[in-house]
Amino acid sequence: MLGISLYPDKTTLEEDIAYLKLAKSYGYQRVFMSMLQIDVNNPKKSIQRLKESISYANQYDMPVTLDIHPIVFDYLKIEDYDLSYFHELGVDTIRLDSGFNGRIEAMMTHNPYGISIELNMGNDIKYLDLIHSYCPNRQYLKGSHNFYPQKYTGLSLQSFMNCSQRFLHYHIPSAAFINSQQAAISPWPVSEGQCTLEMHRDLPIEIQVRHLKMLHMVDDMIIGNAYASEDELRKAKEAYESQIDVLRMELFEDTTELETEMIFKYPHEYRGDASEYVIRSSKNRRRYQGIILEAHEQKREIHRGDILILNNKYGQYQAELQIALCDRAGDERINVVGKVCEEDMILLDLLRPFQTFRLERK
Repeated sequence: MLGISLYPDKTTLEEDIAYLKLAKSYGYQRVFMSMLQIDVNNPKKSIQRLKESISYANQYDMPVTLDIHPIVFDYLKIEDYDLSYFHELGVDTIRLDSGFNGRIEAMMTHNPYGISIELNMGNDIKYLDLIHSYCPNRQYLKGSHNFYPQKYTGLSLQSFMNCSQRFLHYHIPSAAFINSQQAAISPWPVSEGQCTLEMHRDLPIEIQVRHLKMLHMVDDMIIGNAYASEDELRKAKEAYESQIDVLRMELFEDTTELETEMIFKYPHEYRGDASEYVIRSSKNRRRYQGIILEAHEQKREIHRGDILILNNKYGQYQAELQIALCDRAGDERINVVGKVCEEDMILLDLLRPFQTFRLERK
């Protein structure tokens, strides 16, 4: 699923309804809200605003995940195992920003309301193993990563992979947060974005989606800040639903019409006999057999991310398309026709042998 976030304590009900309606029209299916920012001076007002927005999310058939902390149970004067309060709120899932002792989480999954328990995935420890030792109802167990409003504090890629792998092992549905570059609303006074992975913070939202898809580590992606623009909602949805992975690129000025056709007309297939120097797509060699592909007058040095087409001086390899994986000297037999966009470079290492992909002009 794709999801959005709402922070009713910072917005009006009318704004939330408009955003829910817009997100629903683009196929978004879940909503994240937080109970961590209740105004202790006026808790009834905070909770009332939550109720209002939850109610409208339910009307749009968008299940709500409510972020809580164990201290909330004390604050509300309810038992850990009693989820009736959250059932009355209309919540589908409660997310435990901080955990209990493993046994309580397991017991919560046996609640009579069908409320799912979503665990914080952000620590590479045996927390999930502990919960499973108490026999949870796995049907109602989920996971989601944190978002990190402070710049340079988001997860490293390796930490993200390690933490996610624990949930993959148990086949538990999981989620991560992505970041709108247009949104200005967050739950905290200081916010420099609401992403899980630090490397996503300044990237366009569709690149974040493509990256998470190619990592194959989480199921759902939630836009952590509000309100994303309509253009971002559309682009994220298109990237999420795309049946083929895409790399955007820039063409160099001396690229010919024939070379442009070779780049964009057909999808490319990463050869299975992979090299550490280039990604090879060889099918153009057959498609354009018999043509004469002249060498460019300008011989360019080759840099990581460059798009290469082998010219007639390379004999039987003429018309093969390659993507450079490392820097090396230029070669008069190789036409350097463009380069992968800087924002898309994080996708390059995620392409795999035998994978089909497309190149698109930025």
